[in-house]
Amino acid sequence: MKRTLAKIAVCTVAAMASVAALAADYPIRTIKIVVPFAPGGGSDVITRLLAEKMATDLAVPVIVENKPGASSIIGTDAVAKAAPDGYTILMTNSAITSNPWFFKLPFDTQKLTPVTLIATAPQLLVAHPSAPFKSLKELIAYAKANPEKATIGTAGAGQLSHLAAELLQKSSGTKMTMVHYKGSGNSVADLIGGQINMSFGTAPGFIQHIKNGKVIPLAVSGASRIPALPDVPSVSEVLPGYDLTNWFGIFAPPQTPKPVVDKIYQSVSRALAHPAISGRLADDGFEAKGLSPEKFDKSFRDEMAYWQKFIKENNLKID
Repeated sequence: MKRTLAKIAVCTVAAMASVAALAADYPIRTIKIVVPFAPGGGSDVITRLLAEKMATDLAVPVIVENKPGASSIIGTDAVAKAAPDGYTILMTNSAITSNPWFFKLPFDTQKLTPVTLIATAPQLLVAHPSAPFKSLKELIAYAKANPEKATIGTAGAGQLSHLAAELLQKSSGTKMTMVHYKGSGNSVADLIGGQINMSFGTAPGFIQHIKNGKVIPLAVSGASRIPALPDVPSVSEVLPGYDLTNWFGIFAPPQTPKPVVDKIYQSVSRALAHPAISGRLADDGFEAKGLSPEKFDKSFRDEMAYWQKFIKENNLKID
């Protein structure tokens, strides 16, 4: 027994020393940030802003790899099964907390390692100029008079844009036709092309198109208006109680050592504090956060429980 305990103690000390050595050396090579969505969406925009500053801060290349598909499951799965060494990390959005209740996943979401909450932003509902409605009130009236004729795009089944659209239907007593895409970039492209009437998505994906007159803003999904679009009403101004906010955060593979997680968090925090980043986020309708790994972990798990209840109570399913 004494020999066994001694061996365990030696192995434990060796493991701790190995972790300490890894953290002390980290990073020494390229860091890859996987974005499980197509280029052009909110997660992609934020990640590319951060990657440049992190590369300077950490003195190693930081690259962004888009791995869209299956409602962000493909890219998330790649990180969930990556080595827990901090060289492959995930930048995703709040869909990660609802996916487990819609899909049978090839990984355990709750085993991922939360690193930091980057920013929050409401969903933005916009319409093509040719749509037979120019405001949220007009949309609701049209949808009630013409069930399933209004088409609404989302970033994918199970994504927050899908949940925002589902809640809009339930709150307004309407029925619309939902079109699910592989990422918000594809939804925006079809919206601008006039293939769909409207779409939910993040502000960065729409603001420039609003300025160019290619889309018309109808409402923001949060409880209040946003500084970037002060003239655009919140959905709650028409449908009291409606409130959905998207968030963007970084995760590491399961069992990533805390010292490595802390180094990533600290680098992201320094990037967020840079005026070029914080200013750009504000201009695009984001609110920078930078939660610590511990606070993000709690927020992440609380939201998973919230969506589990919401999806079950509303009997939401993906065909």
